[in-house]
Amino acid sequence: MRALAAVVAAGVAALTMAVTARVAGRIAAVGAGLLVATAGASPFIESFTLSGELLASLLACASMLAFVTYLRNGRREWLVVAGLLTGCAVMLKQSGFDAGAAAAVYLLLTRRRAGLAPVAVLVGSALVPVAIGAVAATSLSDWWYALVTYRGQADSIVTGSVSARLDMARDSLPAALKALGPMLVLALPGLRRSPLLGRIWVAVAALCVIGGGNFHAHYYQQLVPPLGLMAGVGVAAIWEARSRAWAAAAGAAAAVALAFTAPLWFDSPAAQARAVFPNDPHLLSDGAVVRYVRSHTEPGQRIFVLWAAANVYYLADRDPAVRYMWYRNIQAIPGALDEARAALRSSDPPALVVVENLPAGIDRSGETGRILQDRYRRVAVVSGVPIYAPRH
Repeated sequence: MRALAAVVAAGVAALTMAVTARVAGRIAAVGAGLLVATAGASPFIESFTLSGELLASLLACASMLAFVTYLRNGRREWLVVAGLLTGCAVMLKQSGFDAGAAAAVYLLLTRRRAGLAPVAVLVGSALVPVAIGAVAATSLSDWWYALVTYRGQADSIVTGSVSARLDMARDSLPAALKALGPMLVLALPGLRRSPLLGRIWVAVAALCVIGGGNFHAHYYQQLVPPLGLMAGVGVAAIWEARSRAWAAAAGAAAAVALAFTAPLWFDSPAAQARAVFPNDPHLLSDGAVVRYVRSHTEPGQRIFVLWAAANVYYLADRDPAVRYMWYRNIQAIPGALDEARAALRSSDPPALVVVENLPAGIDRSGETGRILQDRYRRVAVVSGVPIYAPRH
């Protein structure tokens, strides 16, 4: 998974360079490639993980390259390719429409009424992969809920309290600035000469990050390609103007980013986890928990991590007793909590229940806690994590 993430990230860097070369020249492309491969690969935005944002970025960049090719030669088939790639990006991550949306806005701004026809081709092509996904689904309503309704009711900028979303945004900004600070600084000197398409792309990508609502660090990966393009233009501007002031500012930003990042290279895995994933303390104990689960269960037996730590299932190679493996799933999806309780009460209960989070964190009625007390016994506490087994 790490190796695949590295390959995908290298592809994003190469495609960003290709797009930048076509809209801003060779020097800008070199600068964009260097920045995407360094600042854009910062651990503070979890760039080493094979996230949906990283996978979607690869197709979004390919879509933007196809669109830029269309602008250069006017051949409509490249517009179709751009739309298809945008649709595929959306099927990997719902926010993966940034390149396609930027292309559509660009056409409408620059061509006005004449841009309606190419926008229709672009959007129609993007809907093809989405339609294939809908047709292939065993249940259209379940498919729609998973891709659209769930995000709207549980995890988006329009759900929950505004103050909570602002707190999440504020908490995420230090990590984002540690990673993307050099790009932001370098984008400034080239802002006036930057291509309109690049500015629109950055704006749409920023809206996609905000729209997710939760402001997880890996959300900011979506900003890396368009911000890399803009920073590459800034590099070209500094190079041509021989501006010592901007060169010094860029060097200072790079030094600050390096000062935050370099110590992680020499830290222990536990210290790295605390620095990169401050809101996921379970990562510090998961290794010991996984070893216990593997040694006290057999392959084929199911376990339940209450309420969430999906990596434990994967690393222990044990199937989940409940199909929802993320905290927010059980918290937000109608019927998910009842399904979890039913699994704990069933005649074929999970072989082990790993209590990563307090039962009352989601089930404030206390019913889940009573089920554990009545039907299970605590068999171990591993690195502070209680583990239960069925009484029988």
